[in-house]
Amino acid sequence: MKIIDTLNTMLGRMTSRERRLFAILAGSLVTAIVVVAYLLTAAVFGSIQEDIDHGRQVLAEARQLAPHYQELAETRRQLEDAIRSNRSSVRVTANELLKRIEMTGEVPGAVGNKLSDIVSFEGKTTETPLDTSKGGKKTPRKGKGKDSSGGIVEVEQNLEFRELPVESLFQFLDSVEAAKDLLFITRVDAGRKFNDLSHVRSTVTIATFVNQTEEAAPEPGAAAGANE
Repeated sequence: MKIIDTLNTMLGRMTSRERRLFAILAGSLVTAIVVVAYLLTAAVFGSIQEDIDHGRQVLAEARQLAPHYQELAETRRQLEDAIRSNRSSVRVTANELLKRIEMTGEVPGAVGNKLSDIVSFEGKTTETPLDTSKGGKKTPRKGKGKDSSGGIVEVEQNLEFRELPVESLFQFLDSVEAAKDLLFITRVDAGRKFNDLSHVRSTVTIATFVNQTEEAAPEPGAAAGANE
């Protein structure tokens, strides 16, 4: 109440002109406070509205991408299941495909008319552990020994053709890509013969994936027999 009394006393001492100026100043101050408060409120609500709009956009995009994500997840699950159940030898699987393909031309020294009759399985398989959880550099490891860390391993094998028809090479590559087996082509080196452009020398690297953890696990019957 003292503030009101003091204000009334101050106004009583003012002239009419001073009261008008004071009223204008007070009105301007109140208007400025209201405008600032309105701008702050509008900014806060505008930011909230932007967040809401962004959330709606993200939700709409998530709904649109959800089917594709589920499809990729299902494909990955099927691939992981295929790797866990894969017990095929990369050499045996490749040789079975080679036996099905007849050469489209003659090859000197061939003992038969199948690609399996002219192929050479060069060297041992190369095994590369795939550590998908760490992003570290993969270190190829030769031989058939098991990796101490276990897990999924890429097994590669080189196939060398010293001479074969170009069309037969393409047939073999297509058969690998179309095969139901877990077999992939990772590298192809080919060069035409200078005296016969219809034939090439080629080295094809094929690969499969195996789960060494699954392979290393002993069978229940074997474990029981060992304990007896």
